Amino acid sequence: MNGPWNQISTLLVGFNQQNFPAIFQTTWELSATLLVVGIIFYNFQGRRMHAYSVFLDLNEWLMWTSVGVFSLLLMFCLFGFDFLFVLPTMVGGGILFLWVRFWHFPPLIQAYEERLARQRYFQHSRTSHPEATIRAKAASKPKRRRR
Repeated sequence: MNGPWNQISTLLVGFNQQNFPAIFQTTWELSATLLVVGIIFYNFQGRRMHAYSVFLDLNEWLMWTSVGVFSLLLMFCLFGFDFLFVLPTMVGGGILFLWVRFWHFPPLIQAYEERLARQRYFQHSRTSHPEATIRAKAASKPKRRRR
């Protein structure tokens, strides 16, 4: 009686080179690379986007997600945890990245861009009238009468 229900034992073996030769090497190399790349991008984007709060929030969410997921995967590879821990981390991390980038932040980014467009419009409408650029004359002081 062999079937998919007998494959549960695959989840209970250690995640190492001998048990998973096809994905072990790729997993730890990709995890280390993406962890370093995520931290570097966070530092560069943080300086570049310091005035845009929504994009800074997105950048921070992506950085902390990459730190969490990829450092866990590196730890699982280093210490040979059971595949039972590795598989949900890979799948859950991928889902979390997709959720952050494509579901959570697009409405916030759109609202932020609309607010900026409104601010630009009102700022432009205030300075578009010729009277708005002309300074008002200072009110002249009434002359004192001498007695």
